[in-house]
Amino acid sequence: MQEFRAGLPRLLYLGFAFPPGLAELNPGINPAGHALETRMISQLRRYFDIRSAGVLPIELPEPKPGWTADTLDAASGIDHEIILVEKPPELLHRLRSLSRLKSEYRRWQADGWEPKSVMVYNLSPIYNAFLRWLRRQPNCPKLVLLLLDSPNLGQRLRWLKRFRRRFKPLYVADSEMVLQFDACAGLSRATEKYFSPRGVPFMWIPGGCTPARALRDEGSSSGAVPDAQIRFGYFGALGPYAGAKQLAEIFIERRIPGTLEICGHGGCEEDFKRLAHANRSLKFHGLMTPDDSLRFGRTCDVLVNPRPITHGNENNFASKLFDYALTGRAILTSRLSGVELVLGPEAYYFDAQSFNTSLGHALMELAGTPRPELSRRGMAIQQRVISEYSWEKQCARLADFIDQIGPGAH
Repeated sequence: MQEFRAGLPRLLYLGFAFPPGLAELNPGINPAGHALETRMISQLRRYFDIRSAGVLPIELPEPKPGWTADTLDAASGIDHEIILVEKPPELLHRLRSLSRLKSEYRRWQADGWEPKSVMVYNLSPIYNAFLRWLRRQPNCPKLVLLLLDSPNLGQRLRWLKRFRRRFKPLYVADSEMVLQFDACAGLSRATEKYFSPRGVPFMWIPGGCTPARALRDEGSSSGAVPDAQIRFGYFGALGPYAGAKQLAEIFIERRIPGTLEICGHGGCEEDFKRLAHANRSLKFHGLMTPDDSLRFGRTCDVLVNPRPITHGNENNFASKLFDYALTGRAILTSRLSGVELVLGPEAYYFDAQSFNTSLGHALMELAGTPRPELSRRGMAIQQRVISEYSWEKQCARLADFIDQIGPGAH
């Protein structure tokens, strides 16, 4: 039986991060979410006695015995008490995972460990079904939603799709599932409207950073000669929701002076390879590790976050912006989800409502901006973010928020 951490409130965390050492073997699977989860949980262990479950898309061995939270690197992984699997055939594995999670929870109760709070990463079939079951149990703990994103909240689905989903096993619409929670910590400020009008406590927590990862060693120079063209950069997801392909196409179409260099992951690698082959101003580097991405970003003059107002992006926050800030480079982004409150007035912004026109204009303007001014702004952003949005500070706020949640109304 596991030891209890005396004096700390108990928290059950339901997430998707890999256990220690295994994210490196699967670098293209959920890199941003994995990093956020592991760094956040590492800090929250200061305030809670945490047990966790992880749903993974592939079969993996159980974590090796002997690992404890104190021995893990912050970005290595989470030492889950139970690892669940969600893969084809989906219904079979979802039902098996749900049954395992219920059994493990009952075993913890029998051993004397019962959580005061349960925090779940996003809305997903296995965890949704478990929380609805938990709601029906005596002494249900406080249920806290950690809402990183939702492509469905606020979206009107076609009636036929809504009708079909009603008969899908374990399916619960996001708009219905949010009613089950006693509180929400959301990455986007826009999601507050689904909770606060009903009196459900909401905390805006856009994410955080690890200040020790900041790159500050070389002052203001990106390594380019003073009169060289501006080097724009992007790292992160390559899917349609991220806007990277739109960025590349606008850059090429508008013939922006300078170069655009992209590294990332997703199903569009071949598209970027073809674009780079046909256009000398575009370079594609493929997938990089998180630390290599920071070093790549440091060699650029301006890092661009081209996330459009589609795919439910108003319900999330581009976590790459914290890594962008750690490079100390200038940043061009939209204001989507409260970005301007994190990066402040030294960042450059374009209007996502007129995406192509505004982004193209901003790129052209920055291509003519003196490099010292870009460097000054980048370092100002870095200092702001590491001072105000470290994971240490963010998790202290999150822990206080969870601790102050009153009894649920359900």
